[in-house]
Parts: sequence; structure tokens; C-alpha cells
Amino acid sequence: MKRTIGGRKNILSNDNLKTLLQKSGPAKKGIETSASWEGWFTPAGLTKKIHWGTLSRASGGKPPFPTCAILQEPLKHIGHRMLVMSATLSLFLFTSCQTGTANNTQEQHSLVSNAPGSPISIPDGSGPVAIGDVNNDKKPDLVLALSKTKSVTVLLGKGDGQFSASASTTKVPDSPGEMALGDVNGDGKLDLAIVTHDSYGAMLLLGDGKGGFTVPPNSPIVMKAGQTPHTHGLALADMNRDNKVDLVTVNNADNDISIALGDGRGSFTIAPGSPFAVGPSPYPLAVGDVNGDGWLDIVATASATGPSRTQQLPLSRALTLLLSDGRGGFRSIQLPLRTGEPWFAVISDVNGDRKPDIVATHHELNELTVMMGDGQGGFVEAGGSPFDLGHYGFSAVCADVNRDGKMDVIAAGGDSLLVMLGDGRGRFAPGPKIPTGQGTWRLDGADLNGDGKMDLVTSNSESSNLSVLLGR
Repeated sequence: MKRTIGGRKNILSNDNLKTLLQKSGPAKKGIETSASWEGWFTPAGLTKKIHWGTLSRASGGKPPFPTCAILQEPLKHIGHRMLVMSATLSLFLFTSCQTGTANNTQEQHSLVSNAPGSPISIPDGSGPVAIGDVNNDKKPDLVLALSKTKSVTVLLGKGDGQFSASASTTKVPDSPGEMALGDVNGDGKLDLAIVTHDSYGAMLLLGDGKGGFTVPPNSPIVMKAGQTPHTHGLALADMNRDNKVDLVTVNNADNDISIALGDGRGSFTIAPGSPFAVGPSPYPLAVGDVNGDGWLDIVATASATGPSRTQQLPLSRALTLLLSDGRGGFRSIQLPLRTGEPWFAVISDVNGDRKPDIVATHHELNELTVMMGDGQGGFVEAGGSPFDLGHYGFSAVCADVNRDGKMDVIAAGGDSLLVMLGDGRGRFAPGPKIPTGQGTWRLDGADLNGDGKMDLVTSNSESSNLSVLLGR
């Protein structure tokens, strides 16, 4: 039996869930209740399924976004997420985790385990990896960039954390770098955007809903005019609230960010005011609504890795927040840091107050910066920040890996994953290092086996393999 109730909420909170459920009467065991609502983040709305007091996973709708796992907890302890984009490692979910029921004395070494068949050999060398359901079977798949062969390949998920051999390989004109998944033409099938270091163009690959991709005639989308292309970040997100996916790229050498607005049919035009100036040598950006106005904002880093590094370093002790003005433009705000050269950033609620915070790694430094948000676009560095990672970190994700109901940080650390365990108040302590492979610079996370726990995938470029790590 099924019953469906509806509402219009941009954030699915505990209170929203209770209100929706009350409208349909008391939950009954054996009856599946779906709470559906529409928001700016997806044209066809998004569906959350509640199985007898448990929020399990996002599904349905006409996705510009891949299926996203939601932590399974009793209803009164639900961790909620606002899905702000589809992406790979440079794109992020605003995640919030409330109180939990896990045992705080859980042994640290049991956080994850290798999935059967992991690591997966990638003879052509592994690059950035994206997670999404590209064949519409409701099982997460892996899309992998192969720079040596100038191609992308798809590994279809079996729904249990294992993946089949390459289902399809698509040649592209240039070596693929950053990737993002999203439905750019509104056909309900995930498409792929790719950028490469030495071009201002964003390549588009249209998905066929079976795991294959084709290059459309209008690809690539030229994001700006300039003389020094060096693209180091990419996002697919609805930046102007028209329910159509837009392109966002990071121009490392030009110290700015470009936005191209999508028409919902696969074509794009440069946004008014683009590009937008940010700090020196930005790397992959974070996108999310940091002030609760329903408009997506951008957090840009400042690695100061350009040819004018000596002059750039004094300017690198800040993140740049591009705060949407609600009219398609952005107001630039500098967020001062105690440590310079921020490298990769994540937007996440790390202290459970339902206000987005920012976590950042730093270029070849062991520090992890934590910025606490006030929910209105203001940020202050947390007490005790920066925290010692023990090794410099690259890309990062936030997830409750030890199941204690408190948000943790996991960062790629070169040959392992670096785990920082959160106390739920914005402070972090070192957890176990999780061995992976050489060249672990990128990771992504999702529920790969349907058990409601965050799983992790790392691309180990120097070991020519992928590690698939299942949450325990």
C-alpha cells in the first residue's frame, strides 16, 4: 500500500516531515508513505520515502541530480539534506546531521570496509570520478575520467557496492578533468559536463539513460573569453531559480568564476556580469544556499599557486563568498582565515544547528579550517580551528562516518583518507587513516549499497585503481 502527501518546502526538516505526516494521518506499519514537495532545486520535484519512521533515500522526479542517500535514523533523529546540485568532487551537498543513537565507543578501524572487488583496476589510469544513476535503474553508477586516453568510462552499479566492467567508453576531444552530472536538457536522463585544464570550454555529453553518452553539436560551451585558460572547478546547479541546470566553472589563472545559464534544452548563454572575481588561484568551488533565501551562493578558495605566488600569498588568507542578490548577480564578501591558501571547500552543517558551515583544506598544509555560519551569510572561524589533519588534504566530504550523529570530515590524503571526527559543536579530532592507494587526491560519497550509510569512492591515480569503501 502507498499513500502520498504533498507540500512546498525548500528544506525537509524534522518539523516539515511531522507536518506532512500529520496531514495523512498516523503512520501504519507496512504502509509506505511518500512525502513529496517541489522546490527550486529540481524541475519535477524530489521525493523522500519514509518507511515506518525512517527517511531512507531520495528518488523520483526528473533528476538533474543523481540519487542521493539519506542517513537512516529513527524519525526523531533524522539527519536531513538539502540537495543543491549534482556534481562530482568539486560539488557538494549541504548536509545536516542531528542527534544519533550510535555507540560512541565504536572502534575506529571499523568505520569502512572494502567492497568486494575493491580496489578496481583501471589500466588507463584513474582520474576524477562522479557518482550517479546514469542508466535509470535506481542503482548508483560510477563515471570515471581517463586523461591518458581522452575518454570517460562508465561502471554500472549492482546496488550492493559492486560494479560491473566498463559498460561504455566515450571519447572526448581533450583530456577530461573535473566532471559533473546533471540533466541539462530536461529528458530525465543524467548528462555529463567536463572541463579540461587548458580550455575555457565546458564539454557536454548527453546521456541516453542506458549508461551511454554522445557529444552534442553545441559542445563545448565556451564559458569566457581570455588568454590564459586553466579551469580548475565545475558545477551544475540552478543558479537563477528557473528550474533549469546552469554551468559554473572556476578559472584558476584568471582568478574568477564563470556562469552560463541553461535553457533546459541543452543550450547555454553567459550570465550577466560573468565572470565574477574571486581570490588568487581558486580551486574547485562549493555551491549552496548559505543564507536561507532559496538562492544558491558560491564559496571560492584561494590557493595562491599561480606564477605570481609571492604577490598572491598575502591575498590568500580568505575565502570568497559570492552571495546571490536574488536578481542573478552576486555580492562578493571576503571571509578571513587564520591560515592561507585554502584549496578545497565543503558546505555542510557541522554543529547540527541547521545553518550551513564551511570546511576547507589548504594547499600542501596539514590544516583543516572550519568556519561556523550564522544562517544569514556570515561566517566566523571556529574555536580551535585550524585542526591538524596530520597530512595535507585534498578534496573532502562531510558525513557521519562513525554513526554517532555528529558530522565528520573525510579528506583525500595522497595515499589514504584522513578522518576528522566531529564533536557536534564544530571541533574535530583525528580519527583513523584509511589506506587507499597512491595518488588519492579525489573522493566522492553516496550510499552505494542501499543500507542508508555513506560509502566512499577514491580515485587512486598513481595506483591506477579505484577504492570502493562501504560504511559500517
